[in-house]
Amino acid sequence: MDNVLTFSKSVFRGFGQIMLQANYWTGILFLIAICYDSIWMGVAALLSNIVGVLTAKILKFDKTNIEDGLYGFNATLVGVALVFYFQFNIWVALAIIIGSAMSTVLMEIALRKKFPAFTFPFILVTWVLLFILSIPHLALPTVSEHFVDITALEDFWIEGHAFGQVIFQGSVIAGLIFIIAVFINSPIGALYGFVASIISVAISHHFHEPVDQITAGIFSFNAVLCGIACSGLKPRDGIYVFIAVVLSTLIDIWMIDHGWTTLTFPFVLSMWIVLVIKKYTSNINLLPKDK
Repeated sequence: MDNVLTFSKSVFRGFGQIMLQANYWTGILFLIAICYDSIWMGVAALLSNIVGVLTAKILKFDKTNIEDGLYGFNATLVGVALVFYFQFNIWVALAIIIGSAMSTVLMEIALRKKFPAFTFPFILVTWVLLFILSIPHLALPTVSEHFVDITALEDFWIEGHAFGQVIFQGSVIAGLIFIIAVFINSPIGALYGFVASIISVAISHHFHEPVDQITAGIFSFNAVLCGIACSGLKPRDGIYVFIAVVLSTLIDIWMIDHGWTTLTFPFVLSMWIVLVIKKYTSNINLLPKDK
């Protein structure tokens, strides 16, 4: 019984780690939000997360990392992404299992090298699988039907979509559940994520990006992740959030305008840049009382 409970907590923490929250209650709410938008995505998320955790256990990866959910979140994103982009069939199911395992192995390599991978294992594996599954007769691409409630430009709706799009969910309800889930574990993280989405929307409007895409949170979900990742109580944290959000939004705009499938790459690249900036500014007081 204890083993089942520990395994379940590892799986749900894996959901939470998608937005950098090692909290299984947060993870449970994330899964509920995904299922609200799409039962198939919920099934794919749960399957891929379990595959990730089982892969880590079979290969005897670090027990603490397993329990913290560090091997589940990249796998989960792989599963949800493939169901988002393709109609489900045997090839997609096989790709979910293989991709989840591969992303887990890549995450382990990054952890051993002490490299801040964030969601890069998910990005790399998904890019490859998107290419393979796009081969004729393997899987048919699908158009998401999860944006039905995008009918107005109220800013709060946009913020809800921004949080939801982190895990490929388009409804405001799912986005609001994500915000609440993050707030439960990290109120400051939820606040910075919310502010980050507002900044990204302003930048996107400045560059005259399509209003429907801005409203859908397409240019904001990477910014939300940056806001959460850089959040903290020190004044300098606000500066890091601003830099990361601006960078991720500009990268997002450039990639989309050039036809790239962005996934969470703008977030990862921006965080790598910010980590370098942090390294060389850690001993500098950027603002008064910033210690």
